Amino acid sequence: MKTTDFTGIISKFTVSSSFSGQERELEKITADSREVMPGSVFFCVKGLNSDGHYFIEAAFEKGATLVVGEKEWNGKNYIRVMSVKEALKAVLPAFYDEPDKKMKMIGVTGTNGKTSTTFILENILQDDMNCGVIGTLNYKYAGKLIPAQNTTPLNWKWYSLIDDMQKSGVEAVISEVSSHALEENRIEKTMFDAAIFTNLTRDHLDFHKTFENYYQAKKKLFTEHLKNGGTAIINIDDEAGKRLSEELSDIRQIRISEKDKSAELFMKTEKISDDGSEVIFTLGGISKKVKIPLVGNFNIYNTAGAFAAASLFIGVEKAFERIENNVSVPGRLEKVGKHAVYIDYAHTPDAMENVLLTLRNLGIYEKIIIVFGAGGDRDSGKRPIMGETACRFADKIIVTDDNPRTEDPEKIIGDILAGCQKDADVTVINDRALAIRKAIEIKGKNDVVLIAGKGAENYQITKSGKKFFSDRYEAEKSLGEA
Repeated sequence: MKTTDFTGIISKFTVSSSFSGQERELEKITADSREVMPGSVFFCVKGLNSDGHYFIEAAFEKGATLVVGEKEWNGKNYIRVMSVKEALKAVLPAFYDEPDKKMKMIGVTGTNGKTSTTFILENILQDDMNCGVIGTLNYKYAGKLIPAQNTTPLNWKWYSLIDDMQKSGVEAVISEVSSHALEENRIEKTMFDAAIFTNLTRDHLDFHKTFENYYQAKKKLFTEHLKNGGTAIINIDDEAGKRLSEELSDIRQIRISEKDKSAELFMKTEKISDDGSEVIFTLGGISKKVKIPLVGNFNIYNTAGAFAAASLFIGVEKAFERIENNVSVPGRLEKVGKHAVYIDYAHTPDAMENVLLTLRNLGIYEKIIIVFGAGGDRDSGKRPIMGETACRFADKIIVTDDNPRTEDPEKIIGDILAGCQKDADVTVINDRALAIRKAIEIKGKNDVVLIAGKGAENYQITKSGKKFFSDRYEAEKSLGEA
């Protein structure tokens, strides 16, 4: 975009401008001074811990063509606006020429299963379409692997990312869309061809305050960000999903169910084992038994959502052909070698219950040993529920630190223990590495260990900062495989 075009778009928000009038080609928009390069427009966004206005001079020194802020500043090429956030919101889609309209866009939301669904969907589509994936683990496209700071990036980063995807030849963007992102308008005016709803259980109430607010945030993906003629793919066996489906009666839907035979995608599970599941999917009048190489009933639903979305772009027949491609999702009920030791991201009561029940229902393990904690500076109300859930479905419980962040680890563990039954076999080991080692030491020949809460994360956050930590690596060390 040319500088004059940019100043024209932002003019309705402008209080004053010292733009020199020199015509330049603008390359990118950023609110991170570390990312500024020649041709950048730097927006002085005020965050919780910092204020972009402190970095105006640094931005110009690094080659920023324009800087946009709310405070007075004496110097050339500075545009003062009434609201940086409102100006940024208005400018982004036009600046990047609406890249979401040039690709197929698929959004996935829900409490649990978002990452797994995106991985499975990419696996189904990748032989037919160039895919880009945005989510909790990373942002991946065109041979690039970018660490994820947020499940769904902040708005300026979101548009820069999908613009680069489009320019890199991506044909289909598969993105997790978090409730925080929807509530904070991080995806702004982005519209999706398909939106998948996995489920809704308690989480993030520190942010949303009530479960109803949490639901309404998720609903925005379908009411505000679905293209005309777009498709909502909804798990109606989930209570919130059933409600959502009923409230979206005027929108094209593929409802997923193993209970309601009227659902567009009906499933019948024939076998679940530690090698995966055998399920009959019926969609568009076509029925076929498929082997899903992932453990657990919840992964049947994740696969069904991905399969339904894929069918919209490559057809039902080809989606059936691709569904049995080998796929693994890092940190999602991921087995460590050939041992009965699993790593899982489960960090909510419902996700923990699903994983523990999956291991229990396999019928091949005598005892379940679980190692888990809870994140600091997050919804504390779910902690005793997690403790109660662990004690109800596991035989031996080791409570440890997760990511305490700035909270007192002892307070977090105390909250978890408040939900544990008095007669439960519970041990507290704050050091997570030692907790994992202990679980593997006491594991019997026919027992299973579940290390829950962090999944594929390779860090731990404490008051001292962020350090390398991997549940998988610690498990491998304890097993003598690292």
